Amino acid sequence: MRIGIIDLGSNSIRLVIYNWNGKKLEKKFNIKKQAQSVKFISNNSLTKEGVDNIVNSLKELMVICRAYGVDDFHIFATASLRNIENSEDAKAQIENRIETPIDILKGDEESIYGFEGMYRMMPLPLEGVSVDIGGGSTEITYFKNGKAIYSNSLPMGSLNMYLNHVDNVLPSDGEQMLMKIDIRRQLDNLPWLDNVLVNTVIGIGGTGRGIMRVHQAKYNIDTSIYDMRISQALVQDYATMKQDRHDEITRLLVEAVPDRLTTMIPGAMIMNEIMKKVQAQEFLISAYGVREGYLFNRILSKE
Repeated sequence: MRIGIIDLGSNSIRLVIYNWNGKKLEKKFNIKKQAQSVKFISNNSLTKEGVDNIVNSLKELMVICRAYGVDDFHIFATASLRNIENSEDAKAQIENRIETPIDILKGDEESIYGFEGMYRMMPLPLEGVSVDIGGGSTEITYFKNGKAIYSNSLPMGSLNMYLNHVDNVLPSDGEQMLMKIDIRRQLDNLPWLDNVLVNTVIGIGGTGRGIMRVHQAKYNIDTSIYDMRISQALVQDYATMKQDRHDEITRLLVEAVPDRLTTMIPGAMIMNEIMKKVQAQEFLISAYGVREGYLFNRILSKE
């Protein structure tokens, strides 16, 4: 069976097509549209231009689904539609125009699906924290012995952090300090984090992959290698934008993550602050996350 999943996020809208043979899940196609719907939010509501932008992107991806002979496809939205005041109205407008229903995941659902997509597809340490940093939200899960113990979503992401704090392409020293204060304030809303100490943080999603791509580009590491671990000190280095390193970091970001030129530093800063909070010493990346968790829990559970 060929299944298409469209993930309607705040920073991008991504289509992934899978093959499922009853036992094994295999990615066959992956494409992303840089919709950046969070830029179309005014007074905490999605504007008409934002609805138009999302509809056009979804229609294009739905055409690709048909071209690939998808047997079943689903669309889910995260913070892009969840964290706005006109959530239900915007959802209804989009659904009417694309003639397809959209699931809006709750914050705790997004956290749990991210963890389940990860643990079903890769071996995990006995204990750790998984972090999925999107454009408009961050999902954090503490797990132990293969089970999620605490899981929450925070309304901060790489794109809204950039839009709220940065005036130019890359943040100044002062803007980085304001972002750190904002990030730490939001992490204080999760009191259980104060009692969690782990060695490993696992990155889920585009920011985590971006950190690894920057590392690979800097040290000329084969980009096909996925099972990589790097230290917290390296994550901190990639999260820091000193003025005297502006040209060096710009070249590195353009080479490694051109589509995340403005959001890479804010996203890496969120990851670094979480790692420091739980005193993690190593960072690794998961190739799987919320889309696979959604697939297993909402679709394949019926098979």
